[in-house]
Amino acid sequence: MEGKKLLNSALGMMLLVMMMLSSMGSITAIACPSNGNGCKDCIVEQIRYSCPSCVPLIRCMARCLWGGAARSTCISRCDGGKPTLSDCKKCMSRCKCSCVA
Repeated sequence: MEGKKLLNSALGMMLLVMMMLSSMGSITAIACPSNGNGCKDCIVEQIRYSCPSCVPLIRCMARCLWGGAARSTCISRCDGGKPTLSDCKKCMSRCKCSCVA
């Protein structure tokens, strides 16, 4: 059960990170494999091993955005500690993929 929760959380964070990076123009879009695993695996590994300190910030942003708040409101609410949203974008930007067909 806990593994499924972790996977769902990782997938939600992956979607949020992809949306944040693509909306800021800081990501180069390339084709994902047909099943999207390359993109998902990259983001999950970055969250687990390279950017674990970004998880609370990403969760805060996800809850806020999925709750219907404006992006600027969510940035004001969630950003401000260490690491910053900018730090997390840089850390996650290693995963240069877009799974939008």
